[in-house]
Amino acid sequence: MSDTKLKALLRDKMGKSATRKYRVDGWIPAEFYSSHEENMHLLLNSSEFENILSHGHGLFSLKVDGKDEDFQCIIKEIQTEPVLGKVLHADFQGVKSGEKLNIMVPIHISGTAAGVKAGGIMEFIIREVEVECLPKDIPDSLNIDITNLQIGDTVRVKDLVSENVRILDDPEETILLIEHPKIAQELEAAEEVEELAGEEEAQEPEVITARRKEEDEEEKE
Repeated sequence: MSDTKLKALLRDKMGKSATRKYRVDGWIPAEFYSSHEENMHLLLNSSEFENILSHGHGLFSLKVDGKDEDFQCIIKEIQTEPVLGKVLHADFQGVKSGEKLNIMVPIHISGTAAGVKAGGIMEFIIREVEVECLPKDIPDSLNIDITNLQIGDTVRVKDLVSENVRILDDPEETILLIEHPKIAQELEAAEEVEELAGEEEAQEPEVITARRKEEDEEEKE
């Protein structure tokens, strides 16, 4: 894949109040870590970075204002606001062209499964996997064509194919499956029963506590 161009400024102020002010002004605080280069405190343009993320992300060519060279890196971690999903902070890991790295890659499905057309239900369980590869070989995604899948068919990690990439997840782990509608409904009903049972267990101590409190009050009277 080709690397994505990303601009950044050096950040000179730290602390909660400064971070809050940066976000209000449309900037995302970020960190750049590398065993080959200097670590840097950065600022990213909020709208620009979130637009890049919406189109996927892998290898970045980071242009830092005031630095002569660009820095190749990947996203190591992103913190987001839980309600609106806005990016609050990003960590980047510097990479070297000839050294392999581990990175999470999304799984993309194409087509409509024959089993779904026949009334089955698709369960998409794993949406990304960890791979090991050189920076130049990072795939945008790992693709699965589900067109010919029938009811009862399963796709596992071992079924993924990508050149120059080693997939690190358990080969037998299920990525997706096409279930019979009745089985899917039974599983959903079983999950609902488990949730209700958990809620009742959580409420029971409160009921017991309230009952003991009433008994204590009666004894005092």
